[in-house]
Amino acid sequence: MRFLFWLCIGFSSLFIFYGLLSTQIFSFDFDYLKELGPASLAIDEVGLFSTCVLAEFDKDGWTKDVLAKAQVDYDPVKKCDDKFMPYTILGANGTVWLNKNKDGVDYVNCWARAIYFKDDWHYNASGWFALERSASKVVFNSDFVHTSCQLIENITEVVEDFVHLQMWNAQDDKGGKINFTSKKPSPSSSTKFPKPTDLKEEEEIVVDEKPSVFIIVFDSVANSQALRSLPKTISLMEHEFDAVNLKHVNKAGENSHPNGIAFLIGKLITDMDRGIFGLGKETADWNETHACYRYFDDDPFILKEFTKKGYKSMMAEDWANGVFNYPNCWGFKNAPVTHYMRPFQIYYESDLKQSRILMGEDQCFEYHTFLFNYLTKFIKAYKESPKISMVWASEIAHNFNDGLFHVDGQLFNYFRDNRELFDKSYVFLMGDHGIRWGKVRNTWIGEREINNPMMFVSVPRHLRDRINPILKENSNQLLTSFDIHASFVDILNEPHLGAQAGPRGLRGNSFFRPLPPGTFYNYEKTKRILEITGERSCRTLPIPIQFCLCEWNKTKSENETINDEIGNGAVRLLNGKLRENQIADECEEFTFKKAKEVKTIDRTDGLTEILFAANECDAEFKTIVRARRMDNGRMNVTLAASDFTRWNSYGDTAACMNKRASLRPMCCCKFKDRPRSSSTVEPTTFHSTTQMKKKTSSTKKSTTIPSPSSTPKSSPSPSTAKSIAKSTTK
Repeated sequence: MRFLFWLCIGFSSLFIFYGLLSTQIFSFDFDYLKELGPASLAIDEVGLFSTCVLAEFDKDGWTKDVLAKAQVDYDPVKKCDDKFMPYTILGANGTVWLNKNKDGVDYVNCWARAIYFKDDWHYNASGWFALERSASKVVFNSDFVHTSCQLIENITEVVEDFVHLQMWNAQDDKGGKINFTSKKPSPSSSTKFPKPTDLKEEEEIVVDEKPSVFIIVFDSVANSQALRSLPKTISLMEHEFDAVNLKHVNKAGENSHPNGIAFLIGKLITDMDRGIFGLGKETADWNETHACYRYFDDDPFILKEFTKKGYKSMMAEDWANGVFNYPNCWGFKNAPVTHYMRPFQIYYESDLKQSRILMGEDQCFEYHTFLFNYLTKFIKAYKESPKISMVWASEIAHNFNDGLFHVDGQLFNYFRDNRELFDKSYVFLMGDHGIRWGKVRNTWIGEREINNPMMFVSVPRHLRDRINPILKENSNQLLTSFDIHASFVDILNEPHLGAQAGPRGLRGNSFFRPLPPGTFYNYEKTKRILEITGERSCRTLPIPIQFCLCEWNKTKSENETINDEIGNGAVRLLNGKLRENQIADECEEFTFKKAKEVKTIDRTDGLTEILFAANECDAEFKTIVRARRMDNGRMNVTLAASDFTRWNSYGDTAACMNKRASLRPMCCCKFKDRPRSSSTVEPTTFHSTTQMKKKTSSTKKSTTIPSPSSTPKSSPSPSTAKSIAKSTTK
């Protein structure tokens, strides 16, 4: 018995020993595999990138992380003076007079002048005319009438600096009507997309010959962000206008400039390296100079194309460094639309602090308020004409996650007040990209939101039975900024979407039609060569890999030594980009500070997503590299993405790159060219005080800003010129 007892003890000890040994071996193997990533067990990059899994969120867009950070009660105009009225009144016929109902009007002298468009960076102005209680004898023949009032007893104290809006010389063309035969899908049809044989019922109705198109852009607003910030507006759109949420739009570029050019003109302005997919490089349609340092007048800007077809058109932005102008691009020499709000914005920002004191939050004027006031006047001036408009609100959400919450009620009321018009029009409520800075960005949903702008679309009521099933099907597909452009062109070509197919020869496809497979073309000189066609993914669509919405399993690396090796390699690649773009003389060479997060993409040969910090300008960057351990033990790191994404705000630290806008994110200007530190600047609110800012009776002059006409077309504007620039990056 004793023998058996000790034999059992011996075997038990042996099993325990081997158990511990196998655990150590497994632990070693696990660390080894974690270094290489699980992809080393089953590398299948072709299979991985030939599919696209898209994330789905709760209907309301909230997560616990976001809920903990949100300030939903933020409202900068909560205590504003809702009874504010200016000292002056602009009449319907372009005349101006003193407002007799304004307190203190007897103690001021007021003048008025007209402000006109000159080019995208300058305005012209008429002379000043003194105002009285009766209508002025002068008729101010411009959309923008500037009034200035000063105290009689103290002519240096300005009490009004106001710009009135009107639709000067608006001529309503009484747009035509047509009899439209609407064919509805048979209730028994089970097909996703109605076939001609499934269209049973016919109904003839009278509709606008050319339905109007309203494009409302909120800069830096993502899809899921809109769900949680604009619930009332979205509910109204879905219930009143049967709007469809296109959930998976993927941005095409870093900021507003490349994305706006993509969906408004249909052009790609940066090369895309497709080597990660085993494909050739996708060459940009326009180079850096073509995309910035020339006028866009001869390009097929979508609003201008609609104008050519008889639509009355309007464009308004609430930031002078707008979509075609950031940071000092030339924009347009001639106004591209019937009514162009740019002169207002150029003047307003020429002395922004004073503008905000006398025409700001205290008076219930937010930046976007002027846009919607202008749009309202546009709608009323052309009640019958076919219209296309675009308002682009940059300020409300560009730098501030919570800025949009209080706008929900305003936007809800605006849509409700115009519901009859919007119900028979195309309406696009959209973003250009997600918010790139702030407290939500570092959450999981925030990282995705950067690349996923909002897009809610409603079509005229008489088209919904036919078009909405297609939109709903496409809402589950990966879409691009170029698909938005193709959809605009589809309306331009066929206002009632009656053609058999959408427009061809574009980078995108109309989402009003069943979407074809993704297709990647390569170019040899001027010859277009089909290289691959297949699933709709970042492999086959014009989406840079670093912005791709497709979800891949990733394994986070906790090995600091390996992370630092990859981080140092990434910094070397970043510095190589500076030399490649010939900006190393102006931008600091980066040195590695810290690998903040390293994730290996499963099923790949070392593809790794890395977020790292540099010592210079406190800069943070994110990119995708391929990291492989060589036979000599060294880590070989090569760039897999097209570029580096700047992960934090860079502000004026990149000011030396204003002349090369696309390179600002990767530049930390050498010390002589930049402030000592960078910081994220939240929106500034200026409040009125009892002692207002004083100025002479001449008031503000036309601001000095970069002048395209003063420089050769082949080069940017002089760096010494004063530019209207935001305190944070665009």
